[in-house]
Amino acid sequence: MHVHHGRRQSFASFEAAPTPLRNRSNPGAVPLALRLRVYLTRGRLDRQLASGRLCESTAALALRARQLGDPRHRRKVARDLRGIVDYVDRVGSSRVISAVVIDRRAVRAGRQAILGLAQRLEAAAPVSFRGVALTRALITDGLSPLFNPDSGQTVDEAISRIVDALEVSAFDPDLE
Repeated sequence: MHVHHGRRQSFASFEAAPTPLRNRSNPGAVPLALRLRVYLTRGRLDRQLASGRLCESTAALALRARQLGDPRHRRKVARDLRGIVDYVDRVGSSRVISAVVIDRRAVRAGRQAILGLAQRLEAAAPVSFRGVALTRALITDGLSPLFNPDSGQTVDEAISRIVDALEVSAFDPDLE
């Protein structure tokens, strides 16, 4: 749940998609043009959702929020988190030449939190799309504590913030 200008938002509040997502000939289908636009701008959309923008504000944000909450997507993000830990375990302290420089010390220090977050994403319990967007930022943003020792926060602190953001309130005024 995320409170934004007095309103709560959660993945659960998104269950009924706004009308622009619906195709008149097939009510469950999403127009191809919208799916393509979301695919091409998913990074920007994720940043907007992570910062608290309401998913109902545009059809693209609404679709991206639904994608982020999808169990398959959650499992993929969990696999990516585990992959980072596995990589650090595999390379140990040996020298590695790579385009991506993972802060191995930070990953080792936050290992349990990273694996706990992966487990939370794989669980059947509902999660907020904002929390999933924040998790994606953690694993894709070069300024996150997984990659940047000068990020200003530890991996544990970042994940604590994400875990809080993943929580979905049992009472959500938007559902009424």
